[in-house]
Amino acid sequence: MPIHINGKRAVIGALALSLAFGGGYAAAPQAAYAAANGLNTPFSDISKGHWAEKHVAKLALQNIISGYPNGTFAPSKNVSQEEAVLMALRFAGLMDKVDNDPNAEIEFQESFEVSKNFKKYVLAAFNEGLLDTSEMAQASDNPGTDWGTKAASREWVTKLIIKAIGKTELAASLQNTQSAFADGNQIDSKYLGYVNASVELGLVKGITETTFQPKANITRASLATILSFAQGQFEVEYEGESSGIATQLSDSSLTVYEDGVETSYALDENTLYYTFKNTQPITKAELLLYGDITVIAKDGAAKYVEVKGDTAHTKTIAGTFLRNVSSEKKLYLWINDNPTPFTYDDSLVVQDTEGTALTLNDLRADTPVSIVQDTFRQTPLTIKILTAPNSNQKTVAGTFFSTDGKIITVKENNALVTKYLAKGVTIQIEGLNDATLDDLLKETDQVVLTLDDTEQVTNIKVESRKVEVLDQSKIASFVEDMKLLTIVDFDGKNPKVLYLTDKTKVEYYGTIIAVGNSYDLLLQGTQVVLTYTGDKVVSIKIVTTYTGKFVSIDTLNYEIKVKLDSGVTITLPYSANYLETPGSNTTPLSELKKDDLVTVELNPTQESIIKIKAHRDVTYTVQVIDIMNKKLRVKPATGNAFDLSIKDLPMTDKDGKEASIGNISVGSSITASYVGTAATAIRVN
Repeated sequence: MPIHINGKRAVIGALALSLAFGGGYAAAPQAAYAAANGLNTPFSDISKGHWAEKHVAKLALQNIISGYPNGTFAPSKNVSQEEAVLMALRFAGLMDKVDNDPNAEIEFQESFEVSKNFKKYVLAAFNEGLLDTSEMAQASDNPGTDWGTKAASREWVTKLIIKAIGKTELAASLQNTQSAFADGNQIDSKYLGYVNASVELGLVKGITETTFQPKANITRASLATILSFAQGQFEVEYEGESSGIATQLSDSSLTVYEDGVETSYALDENTLYYTFKNTQPITKAELLLYGDITVIAKDGAAKYVEVKGDTAHTKTIAGTFLRNVSSEKKLYLWINDNPTPFTYDDSLVVQDTEGTALTLNDLRADTPVSIVQDTFRQTPLTIKILTAPNSNQKTVAGTFFSTDGKIITVKENNALVTKYLAKGVTIQIEGLNDATLDDLLKETDQVVLTLDDTEQVTNIKVESRKVEVLDQSKIASFVEDMKLLTIVDFDGKNPKVLYLTDKTKVEYYGTIIAVGNSYDLLLQGTQVVLTYTGDKVVSIKIVTTYTGKFVSIDTLNYEIKVKLDSGVTITLPYSANYLETPGSNTTPLSELKKDDLVTVELNPTQESIIKIKAHRDVTYTVQVIDIMNKKLRVKPATGNAFDLSIKDLPMTDKDGKEASIGNISVGSSITASYVGTAATAIRVN
């Protein structure tokens, strides 16, 4: 029975009792307490190994359940009907439907007693269909018993939850089905369909294998478990929660791919790990890389991680290695006598079947290999390359000592070893593309030299250091004559002192500036993305844009919040009055929705945002193809046809493989990806 608020009052039933708006629910203790006491939940009475530990931990982080001021959850305490209603509203994401006006007076019929603090929640449950008028009849039939504080029975809770997840049609279809439980005849007829539906959906189980005990009271831990199971049937977006595919895992971070965006979350000793299979915790090492995963995070740190399936979203392709084009991050294999390209990034793993780490430079033409590739990106990424062990490959390991460009000397076990360098020798420093001999640090770098059959060095791999990135930083100071740069984070903390070299690259608005001409840009407070190795700066990019998920906008103070891929949320002032979208640079900012991917462009002084560009995909029907000028005349679903230039735009087919204008036909459809008004990629559908 829908109920509507008229002015400041809501009336249910003929007789009414007004009650002023009450207080809220008791808050749970801080997570610091749980960490200090070695608990996986924020509650002192849910110890590790408790049968409901997983469900209580998850629902507490989702703010569906809360505890008492003394830090307990009271898992064995019976749940009252009004408490169950509050949990169900939180579970269903309906708390925004609660009238929080402190002047509101809520009236129920005299026999329908609800505690002051819970009246607004019960009212919302009626309005949203979680409760119906049969509750009024229940109250009338039980005079002297407060409806709200009455302990919720197992059969009553099944009806509440089935209504909350919108499965009433299933319950109606099972209303006349006999219960499989031996005590099924004790289930009230008005609850039979709901109990049957709950069992079929896997939300509830019997007290024993054969009995349900429908009249028994339900405990707080049991209700938390039912709500946790129900989340598999009812999709709700909870704050800080995201689901995607685990793409990278390290000791301190987890990266998740979701809707074309990869987000990294910090991990620590308090992060909880679970799997969909059971309720006991797992270890971080048991997480399935490239499998489905759900993360509940706060301030960029993962608090709860759950593996959602057994399938890794990858495929394996066998072929013969042809060549590697490092500048394009592409390698080619012979597959069915055709040279086939495969895209990769810096996370690519190359190893032999015995687990020995290799590099792309270790692979020779015509070597049989297996490629492991993801299956979820629009352009599949190569994850791993496997090859048979090379028993003939020789290496020398030691400390780099010197080179004149023709020979290299390393110190191996306190002895100097000199080798000739092969033509085209490659140098590998993790994170540094196109490294040269000049990047080697004398008597510092630990290197491994790979030798060919003539004992010449074909590859030099630095194993003692890598290039690291500081991506939310600003300049604290720059001392020109010493080329000494001090970097801090956005909060002015964690200073790092580094040195510029003659090879340091400085980028500003897409232009590479000679380091000697860039000193005027290195001002205190300037926001930068910086890469470094050791104490040497490899590159400095003066920040002109940020890309991330839109969080919120404060139109009063002209500030916008954006969550970057690293998980850090930044707040920046804006002067842009409009949003750039495909075909328009005057879209109202009000069209921005939470988690929309945006790129914000800063003014030259980095003081405010001057442009806000939305990332959007638009599908068009192709009307005319101009191969000579690489243009298409396209028509959107609504609006007029126009000419779309596809010159220099990357193009793929529906399977993520490279495509060209020759793959497009008149009458077919394409999808253009935009950043603001500019198309950035084309997919041939």
